[in-house]
Amino acid sequence: MNAPAETLTREQLAARLQFTLVRPDATRDEIRRHVELSVENGFDAAMIPMCWVPLARSIVQGTKVKVATCIGLSMGHESLHAKIAMLRECKALGADEVDYEPNMAFFLSGMYDEFRAEGVALVTAAEGMPIKTMLELGYLKTLEQRKLAARLIDEAGVPWIKNSSGVGPGSEPASPENIKLLRETVSPRCRVKASGKVASYAKVVALLNAGAELVGTSNAIDILNGSEGANTSY
Repeated sequence: MNAPAETLTREQLAARLQFTLVRPDATRDEIRRHVELSVENGFDAAMIPMCWVPLARSIVQGTKVKVATCIGLSMGHESLHAKIAMLRECKALGADEVDYEPNMAFFLSGMYDEFRAEGVALVTAAEGMPIKTMLELGYLKTLEQRKLAARLIDEAGVPWIKNSSGVGPGSEPASPENIKLLRETVSPRCRVKASGKVASYAKVVALLNAGAELVGTSNAIDILNGSEGANTSY
């Protein structure tokens, strides 16, 4: 059993945070500073847009900080082959991890085989690189739907599942209840990441204690310093 999150040292807590900057208007200088801060604070990863992966790779070189990026944010309507191409491009650029938006319209249309098959194909294309499904729980109105969607992603062999992308109309803010639901629904093999409106140390502690292994937030530095971040940000 993991130790209670409130007992984590600053260094241990930082290693559970993925520091996120995915604003479409973020400049090169902002991305550079964001990645430098990720290294200075020892965060698990700097989560940045795909086009900045080579820049981030050059900055984290020789450190334990990973370069994470995302595809399909936040619609997920791309064709399977387009997602595979984007995933392979992320890997070629030097990404360590990729979060992807599943086709929620497939699930909502009752196309469960297609929803699962997308995950299977992306796991295969990743060739061992960790990928995370940004399951948009905000689109799923019943407990049964949420459990089924999570099970299908788990059955597909995706190594990580998230409660949301943190962006867009289907993004439901991270809550201990949703994280607990995911952790209890998927197999031990499938790991859980929380994201969406995480702005305080207390919220991170609650999410980790509920079963999240990682938390994505644009407020990571505020959280480490024990202050309140902006709840309007990622």
